[in-house]
Amino acid sequence: MNIRISLLLPSLAFASLVLAQDVPDSLNMIENGSFEQVEGKLKRPGSIEMAKGWKSPTAKKADLFSETVANSPISAPRSDRGDQSALSGQNYAGLMWWSYMNKEPRSYLQAKFKKTLTKGQKYCVRYYVTLGDLSKYGGDQFGAYLTKMMVKKDDESNLTYEPQVPSLRTKIYDDLYSWQGICGMYDAKGDEAYLVLGNFSANEKTNTVKIKRPKGETRPQASSAYYFIDDVAVFPIKSPSECKCEQLDKAESEFIYGKKATTNKSLKPAAQMDQSVIYFKRFQRSIDGAMDPLMNELIEVMKANPDIKIRLIGHSDAIEADRIRMRPDLTELAKERADAVKAAFVEAGIAAERITTADQKSESPADPNEGEVALSKNRRVEFELEP
Repeated sequence: MNIRISLLLPSLAFASLVLAQDVPDSLNMIENGSFEQVEGKLKRPGSIEMAKGWKSPTAKKADLFSETVANSPISAPRSDRGDQSALSGQNYAGLMWWSYMNKEPRSYLQAKFKKTLTKGQKYCVRYYVTLGDLSKYGGDQFGAYLTKMMVKKDDESNLTYEPQVPSLRTKIYDDLYSWQGICGMYDAKGDEAYLVLGNFSANEKTNTVKIKRPKGETRPQASSAYYFIDDVAVFPIKSPSECKCEQLDKAESEFIYGKKATTNKSLKPAAQMDQSVIYFKRFQRSIDGAMDPLMNELIEVMKANPDIKIRLIGHSDAIEADRIRMRPDLTELAKERADAVKAAFVEAGIAAERITTADQKSESPADPNEGEVALSKNRRVEFELEP
Protein backbone atom coordinates (compact mmCIF):
# COMPACT_ATOMS: atom_id res chain seq x y z
CA MET A 1 0.00 0.00 0.00
CA ASN A 2 1.21 3.51 -0.77
CA ILE A 3 1.80 6.13 1.87
CA ARG A 4 -1.61 6.94 3.32
CA ILE A 5 -3.06 10.39 3.50
CA SER A 6 -3.63 11.02 7.21
CA LEU A 7 -7.34 10.55 7.97
CA LEU A 8 -9.80 11.42 10.70
CA LEU A 9 -11.51 8.04 10.88
CA PRO A 10 -10.24 4.45 10.35
CA SER A 11 -11.97 2.30 7.79
CA LEU A 12 -14.82 0.29 9.25
CA ALA A 13 -13.64 -2.88 7.59
CA PHE A 14 -10.24 -2.59 9.28
CA ALA A 15 -11.84 -1.76 12.63
CA SER A 16 -14.02 -4.84 12.30
CA LEU A 17 -11.06 -7.15 11.91
CA VAL A 18 -9.21 -5.70 14.88
CA LEU A 19 -12.20 -5.93 17.21
CA ALA A 20 -13.24 -9.38 16.04
CA GLN A 21 -9.81 -10.88 16.64
CA ASP A 22 -9.01 -9.32 20.01
CA VAL A 23 -9.33 -12.64 21.90
CA PRO A 24 -6.04 -14.59 21.70
CA ASP A 25 -6.38 -18.25 20.72
CA SER A 26 -4.74 -19.16 24.02
CA LEU A 27 -7.70 -17.66 25.93
CA ASN A 28 -10.53 -18.73 23.63
CA MET A 29 -12.07 -21.97 24.88
CA ILE A 30 -13.39 -22.62 21.34
CA GLU A 31 -10.73 -24.25 19.18
CA ASN A 32 -11.87 -23.06 15.75
CA GLY A 33 -14.10 -20.07 16.45
CA SER A 34 -13.69 -18.50 13.01
CA PHE A 35 -14.29 -21.79 11.12
CA GLU A 36 -11.01 -21.44 9.22
CA GLN A 37 -9.69 -24.96 9.93
CA VAL A 38 -11.43 -27.25 7.45
CA GLU A 39 -10.80 -30.98 7.12
CA GLY A 40 -11.43 -32.17 3.57
CA LYS A 41 -12.80 -30.52 0.45
CA LEU A 42 -15.93 -28.46 0.96
CA LYS A 43 -18.54 -29.28 -1.70
CA ARG A 44 -22.14 -29.07 -0.48
CA PRO A 45 -24.53 -27.56 2.08
CA GLY A 46 -24.85 -29.20 5.49
CA SER A 47 -21.08 -29.62 5.84
CA ILE A 48 -20.44 -27.82 9.13
CA GLU A 49 -18.75 -30.93 10.53
CA MET A 50 -15.89 -30.37 8.08
CA ALA A 51 -14.94 -27.38 10.23
CA LYS A 52 -12.61 -28.76 12.89
CA GLY A 53 -14.28 -28.96 16.28
CA TRP A 54 -17.83 -28.21 15.09
CA LYS A 55 -20.89 -30.45 14.85
CA SER A 56 -24.66 -30.20 14.51
CA PRO A 57 -26.54 -31.61 17.50
CA THR A 58 -29.58 -32.67 15.42
CA ALA A 59 -30.07 -34.47 12.11
CA LYS A 60 -30.51 -31.09 10.39
CA LYS A 61 -26.93 -30.06 9.66
CA ALA A 62 -25.73 -26.48 9.73
CA ASP A 63 -23.83 -25.05 6.74
CA LEU A 64 -20.24 -23.95 6.21
CA PHE A 65 -19.55 -21.17 3.70
CA SER A 66 -16.15 -20.38 2.23
CA GLU A 67 -14.52 -17.89 -0.10
CA THR A 68 -12.36 -20.78 -1.32
CA VAL A 69 -15.37 -22.41 -3.00
CA ALA A 70 -16.53 -21.01 -6.35
CA ASN A 71 -19.96 -21.17 -8.02
CA SER A 72 -21.58 -23.20 -5.26
CA PRO A 73 -24.59 -22.81 -2.93
CA ILE A 74 -22.01 -22.46 -0.15
CA SER A 75 -19.64 -20.00 -1.87
CA ALA A 76 -18.77 -16.72 -0.22
CA PRO A 77 -19.43 -13.91 -0.46
CA ARG A 78 -22.31 -14.89 -2.81
CA SER A 79 -24.25 -18.02 -1.87
CA ASP A 80 -27.77 -19.41 -2.09
CA ARG A 81 -28.54 -17.64 1.21
CA GLY A 82 -27.30 -14.17 0.28
CA ASP A 83 -24.18 -12.07 -0.09
CA GLN A 84 -21.77 -11.79 2.84
CA SER A 85 -18.02 -11.70 3.36
CA ALA A 86 -16.53 -13.39 6.41
CA LEU A 87 -16.01 -11.18 9.43
CA SER A 88 -12.49 -12.56 9.64
CA GLY A 89 -10.68 -15.07 7.46
CA GLN A 90 -12.52 -16.76 4.60
CA ASN A 91 -15.13 -18.98 6.25
CA TYR A 92 -18.26 -18.69 8.37
CA ALA A 93 -21.14 -20.90 9.46
CA GLY A 94 -24.84 -20.64 8.66
CA LEU A 95 -27.95 -21.99 10.34
CA MET A 96 -31.68 -22.10 9.80
CA TRP A 97 -32.95 -20.09 12.75
CA TRP A 98 -36.71 -20.09 12.07
CA SER A 99 -39.13 -20.84 9.23
CA TYR A 100 -42.73 -19.93 8.61
CA MET A 101 -45.08 -22.63 9.96
CA ASN A 102 -41.94 -24.60 10.85
CA LYS A 103 -41.74 -25.83 7.25
CA GLU A 104 -37.94 -26.05 7.29
CA PRO A 105 -36.19 -27.61 10.31
CA ARG A 106 -33.95 -25.45 12.45
CA SER A 107 -30.24 -26.15 12.63
CA TYR A 108 -27.76 -25.55 15.44
CA LEU A 109 -24.03 -25.30 16.06
CA GLN A 110 -22.15 -27.30 18.69
CA ALA A 111 -18.50 -27.16 19.77
CA LYS A 112 -16.52 -28.87 22.50
CA PHE A 113 -14.46 -26.64 24.77
CA LYS A 114 -10.69 -27.12 24.78
CA LYS A 115 -11.08 -28.11 28.41
CA THR A 116 -13.87 -28.17 30.98
CA LEU A 117 -14.73 -24.71 32.29
CA THR A 118 -13.34 -23.73 35.70
CA LYS A 119 -15.81 -23.64 38.58
CA GLY A 120 -16.52 -20.08 39.78
CA GLN A 121 -14.74 -18.49 36.82
CA LYS A 122 -16.61 -15.84 34.86
CA TYR A 123 -16.60 -16.28 31.07
CA CYS A 124 -17.69 -14.08 28.22
CA VAL A 125 -19.66 -15.92 25.54
CA ARG A 126 -19.54 -13.94 22.29
CA TYR A 127 -20.35 -14.49 18.64
CA TYR A 128 -21.39 -12.44 15.62
CA VAL A 129 -24.43 -12.89 13.38
CA THR A 130 -25.80 -11.32 10.24
CA LEU A 131 -29.07 -12.11 8.49
CA GLY A 132 -28.93 -13.78 5.07
CA ASP A 133 -30.07 -11.46 2.27
CA LEU A 134 -32.71 -13.90 1.01
CA SER A 135 -34.44 -14.21 4.38
CA LYS A 136 -37.97 -12.81 4.44
CA TYR A 137 -37.88 -12.65 8.25
CA GLY A 138 -35.57 -11.61 11.07
CA GLY A 139 -35.95 -12.51 14.74
CA ASP A 140 -34.89 -11.99 18.32
CA GLN A 141 -34.29 -15.31 20.09
CA PHE A 142 -30.63 -16.28 19.89
CA GLY A 143 -29.13 -18.28 22.72
CA ALA A 144 -26.00 -20.02 23.95
CA TYR A 145 -26.48 -23.25 25.88
CA LEU A 146 -23.55 -24.62 27.89
CA THR A 147 -23.73 -28.27 28.92
CA LYS A 148 -21.76 -31.10 30.48
CA MET A 149 -22.87 -33.67 27.92
CA MET A 150 -22.75 -33.48 24.15
CA VAL A 151 -26.20 -32.92 22.65
CA LYS A 152 -27.07 -35.53 20.03
CA LYS A 153 -30.53 -35.92 18.49
CA ASP A 154 -31.25 -38.38 15.71
CA ASP A 155 -34.16 -36.38 14.30
CA GLU A 156 -34.66 -32.80 13.06
CA SER A 157 -36.68 -31.59 16.02
CA ASN A 158 -36.21 -28.14 17.57
CA LEU A 159 -34.08 -27.96 20.71
CA THR A 160 -35.95 -26.50 23.70
CA TYR A 161 -33.21 -26.03 26.30
CA GLU A 162 -33.06 -22.88 28.42
CA PRO A 163 -29.99 -20.99 27.19
CA GLN A 164 -27.83 -19.60 30.00
CA VAL A 165 -26.68 -16.75 27.74
CA PRO A 166 -29.69 -15.44 25.79
CA SER A 167 -29.61 -12.55 23.34
CA LEU A 168 -31.28 -9.25 24.12
CA ARG A 169 -34.96 -10.13 23.94
CA THR A 170 -35.87 -6.57 22.96
CA LYS A 171 -33.64 -6.65 19.88
CA ILE A 172 -34.55 -7.93 16.44
CA TYR A 173 -31.48 -9.09 14.53
CA ASP A 174 -32.53 -7.84 11.12
CA ASP A 175 -29.29 -6.40 9.75
CA LEU A 176 -28.38 -7.74 6.32
CA TYR A 177 -25.10 -5.86 5.98
CA SER A 178 -23.25 -5.78 9.30
CA TRP A 179 -22.05 -8.40 11.73
CA GLN A 180 -23.96 -7.87 14.99
CA GLY A 181 -22.37 -9.01 18.22
CA ILE A 182 -24.25 -11.14 20.74
CA CYS A 183 -22.57 -11.66 24.10
CA GLY A 184 -23.13 -12.26 27.78
CA MET A 185 -21.34 -13.24 30.97
CA TYR A 186 -21.55 -16.76 32.33
CA ASP A 187 -20.55 -18.04 35.80
CA ALA A 188 -19.20 -21.54 35.31
CA LYS A 189 -20.35 -24.46 37.47
CA GLY A 190 -17.20 -26.36 36.59
CA ASP A 191 -18.54 -29.25 34.50
CA GLU A 192 -19.41 -27.50 31.22
CA ALA A 193 -17.76 -29.14 28.22
CA TYR A 194 -19.91 -28.11 25.22
CA LEU A 195 -21.45 -24.99 23.67
CA VAL A 196 -24.61 -25.03 21.54
CA LEU A 197 -25.81 -21.98 19.57
CA GLY A 198 -29.20 -21.39 17.96
CA ASN A 199 -32.85 -20.64 18.60
CA PHE A 200 -34.21 -22.59 21.57
CA SER A 201 -37.61 -20.87 21.78
CA ALA A 202 -40.93 -22.27 20.62
CA ASN A 203 -42.27 -20.68 17.44
CA GLU A 204 -45.09 -18.95 19.33
CA LYS A 205 -42.54 -17.30 21.64
CA THR A 206 -40.28 -16.16 18.82
CA ASN A 207 -40.72 -12.58 17.63
CA THR A 208 -40.14 -11.99 13.94
CA VAL A 209 -40.38 -9.08 11.52
CA LYS A 210 -40.65 -9.10 7.75
CA ILE A 211 -37.54 -8.01 5.88
CA LYS A 212 -37.51 -6.00 2.68
CA ARG A 213 -35.47 -7.58 -0.08
CA PRO A 214 -32.18 -5.66 -0.55
CA LYS A 215 -31.90 -3.26 -3.45
CA GLY A 216 -30.26 -4.90 -6.44
CA GLU A 217 -31.17 -8.43 -5.28
CA THR A 218 -33.36 -10.23 -7.82
CA ARG A 219 -33.49 -13.70 -6.30
CA PRO A 220 -36.67 -14.66 -4.38
CA GLN A 221 -36.76 -14.49 -0.61
CA ALA A 222 -37.35 -17.61 1.48
CA SER A 223 -40.09 -17.66 4.13
CA SER A 224 -37.54 -18.13 6.88
CA ALA A 225 -34.82 -16.47 8.92
CA TYR A 226 -31.36 -17.75 8.05
CA TYR A 227 -28.29 -16.39 9.85
CA PHE A 228 -24.57 -16.45 9.17
CA ILE A 229 -22.33 -16.83 12.24
CA ASP A 230 -18.64 -16.05 12.69
CA ASP A 231 -15.95 -15.52 15.33
CA VAL A 232 -17.35 -17.55 18.22
CA ALA A 233 -15.43 -17.04 21.45
CA VAL A 234 -15.72 -18.14 25.08
CA PHE A 235 -13.00 -16.61 27.24
CA PRO A 236 -12.33 -15.92 30.94
CA ILE A 237 -13.01 -12.44 32.33
CA LYS A 238 -12.82 -10.73 35.73
CA SER A 239 -15.76 -8.33 35.37
CA PRO A 240 -18.81 -7.84 33.13
CA SER A 241 -17.21 -4.74 31.59
CA GLU A 242 -14.74 -7.02 29.80
CA CYS A 243 -17.56 -8.72 27.88
CA LYS A 244 -18.47 -6.41 25.05
CA CYS A 245 -19.95 -7.05 21.63
CA GLU A 246 -20.10 -4.35 19.02
CA GLN A 247 -21.95 -4.15 15.74
CA LEU A 248 -19.22 -4.46 13.18
CA ASP A 249 -19.48 -3.17 9.64
CA LYS A 250 -17.60 -5.10 7.05
CA ALA A 251 -18.14 -3.62 3.62
CA GLU A 252 -20.52 -5.78 1.62
CA SER A 253 -18.83 -4.37 -1.45
CA GLU A 254 -15.04 -4.13 -1.41
CA PHE A 255 -15.15 -2.74 -4.95
CA ILE A 256 -14.06 0.86 -5.52
CA TYR A 257 -14.93 2.44 -8.83
CA GLY A 258 -12.02 4.17 -10.58
CA LYS A 259 -9.42 2.86 -8.13
CA LYS A 260 -6.65 3.45 -10.70
CA ALA A 261 -7.81 6.98 -11.52
CA THR A 262 -5.30 9.80 -11.99
CA THR A 263 -5.64 13.42 -13.01
CA ASN A 264 -5.84 14.30 -16.69
CA LYS A 265 -2.60 16.26 -17.07
CA SER A 266 -3.59 17.48 -20.53
CA LEU A 267 -6.14 19.74 -18.83
CA LYS A 268 -5.47 23.03 -17.10
CA PRO A 269 -5.08 22.70 -13.30
CA ALA A 270 -8.52 24.12 -12.56
CA ALA A 271 -10.15 21.64 -14.95
CA GLN A 272 -8.18 18.78 -13.41
CA MET A 273 -9.70 19.60 -10.03
CA ASP A 274 -13.18 20.16 -11.43
CA GLN A 275 -13.31 16.73 -13.06
CA SER A 276 -11.92 14.71 -10.16
CA VAL A 277 -13.87 12.21 -8.05
CA ILE A 278 -12.82 10.22 -4.97
CA TYR A 279 -14.62 6.87 -4.57
CA PHE A 280 -15.34 4.76 -1.48
CA LYS A 281 -16.14 1.21 -0.43
CA ARG A 282 -19.61 0.63 0.96
CA PHE A 283 -20.06 2.13 4.45
CA GLN A 284 -16.55 3.58 4.30
CA ARG A 285 -16.13 7.04 5.79
CA SER A 286 -12.40 7.48 5.22
CA ILE A 287 -10.32 7.63 2.06
CA ASP A 288 -9.24 4.18 0.89
CA GLY A 289 -5.61 3.50 0.06
CA ALA A 290 -6.63 2.87 -3.55
CA MET A 291 -7.39 6.58 -3.84
CA ASP A 292 -4.00 7.72 -2.47
CA PRO A 293 -2.28 8.23 -5.87
CA LEU A 294 -5.10 10.46 -7.09
CA MET A 295 -5.26 12.34 -3.77
CA ASN A 296 -1.50 12.96 -3.87
CA GLU A 297 -1.79 14.42 -7.39
CA LEU A 298 -4.70 16.66 -6.37
CA ILE A 299 -2.78 17.94 -3.35
CA GLU A 300 0.13 18.90 -5.61
CA VAL A 301 -2.21 20.72 -7.99
CA MET A 302 -3.70 22.68 -5.07
CA LYS A 303 -0.23 23.56 -3.74
CA ALA A 304 0.98 24.73 -7.16
CA ASN A 305 -2.15 26.81 -7.79
CA PRO A 306 -3.01 28.78 -4.63
CA ASP A 307 -5.85 30.66 -6.36
CA ILE A 308 -7.93 27.52 -6.87
CA LYS A 309 -10.81 27.07 -4.44
CA ILE A 310 -12.97 23.95 -4.41
CA ARG A 311 -16.27 22.63 -3.11
CA LEU A 312 -16.40 18.95 -2.07
CA ILE A 313 -19.77 17.22 -2.38
CA GLY A 314 -20.27 13.87 -0.63
CA HIS A 315 -22.60 11.14 -1.90
CA SER A 316 -23.79 7.70 -0.79
CA ASP A 317 -25.42 4.84 -2.65
CA ALA A 318 -29.00 3.54 -2.36
CA ILE A 319 -28.08 0.60 -0.13
CA GLU A 320 -26.30 2.88 2.33
CA ALA A 321 -29.35 5.16 2.38
CA ASP A 322 -31.61 2.17 3.04
CA ARG A 323 -29.41 1.18 5.99
CA ILE A 324 -30.06 4.45 7.83
CA ARG A 325 -33.35 3.14 9.20
CA MET A 326 -31.36 0.53 11.16
CA ARG A 327 -28.16 2.52 11.66
CA PRO A 328 -28.83 6.20 12.44
CA ASP A 329 -25.07 6.78 12.76
CA LEU A 330 -24.89 6.47 8.95
CA THR A 331 -27.14 9.52 8.48
CA GLU A 332 -24.15 11.81 7.87
CA LEU A 333 -22.09 9.31 5.86
CA ALA A 334 -21.99 11.43 2.69
CA LYS A 335 -20.95 14.53 4.64
CA GLU A 336 -18.32 12.59 6.57
CA ARG A 337 -16.78 11.48 3.28
CA ALA A 338 -16.50 15.08 2.10
CA ASP A 339 -15.07 16.10 5.49
CA ALA A 340 -12.47 13.29 5.29
CA VAL A 341 -11.27 14.51 1.88
CA LYS A 342 -11.07 18.10 3.16
CA ALA A 343 -9.13 16.92 6.21
CA ALA A 344 -6.59 15.21 3.95
CA PHE A 345 -6.02 18.44 2.02
CA VAL A 346 -5.72 20.53 5.18
CA GLU A 347 -3.27 18.10 6.79
CA ALA A 348 -1.17 18.28 3.63
CA GLY A 349 -0.89 22.07 4.08
CA ILE A 350 -3.79 23.39 2.01
CA ALA A 351 -5.59 26.29 3.71
CA ALA A 352 -8.99 25.22 5.06
CA GLU A 353 -10.66 28.41 3.79
CA ARG A 354 -9.97 27.28 0.20
CA ILE A 355 -12.27 24.27 0.65
CA THR A 356 -15.98 24.05 1.44
CA THR A 357 -18.04 20.89 1.85
CA ALA A 358 -21.60 19.79 1.18
CA ASP A 359 -23.52 16.56 0.76
CA GLN A 360 -26.39 15.25 -1.32
CA LYS A 361 -26.68 11.85 0.37
CA SER A 362 -28.08 9.39 -2.21
CA GLU A 363 -30.28 11.99 -3.91
CA SER A 364 -28.03 12.61 -6.91
CA PRO A 365 -26.70 9.26 -8.20
CA ALA A 366 -24.03 9.27 -10.87
CA ASP A 367 -25.62 6.07 -12.21
CA PRO A 368 -29.30 5.31 -11.47
CA ASN A 369 -29.00 1.57 -12.15
CA GLU A 370 -28.98 -1.02 -9.35
CA GLY A 371 -26.01 -3.20 -10.30
CA GLU A 372 -22.93 -3.25 -8.07
CA VAL A 373 -20.79 -1.30 -10.54
CA ALA A 374 -23.49 1.36 -10.84
CA LEU A 375 -23.82 1.61 -7.07
CA SER A 376 -20.05 1.91 -6.66
CA LYS A 377 -20.09 5.03 -8.86
CA ASN A 378 -22.41 6.68 -6.37
CA ARG A 379 -20.20 6.28 -3.29
CA ARG A 380 -18.12 9.33 -4.02
CA VAL A 381 -16.92 12.85 -3.30
CA GLU A 382 -17.13 15.18 -6.29
CA PHE A 383 -15.07 18.33 -6.82
CA GLU A 384 -16.48 21.67 -8.01
CA LEU A 385 -14.61 24.91 -8.58
CA GLU A 386 -15.55 27.83 -6.36
CA PRO A 387 -15.46 31.35 -7.80
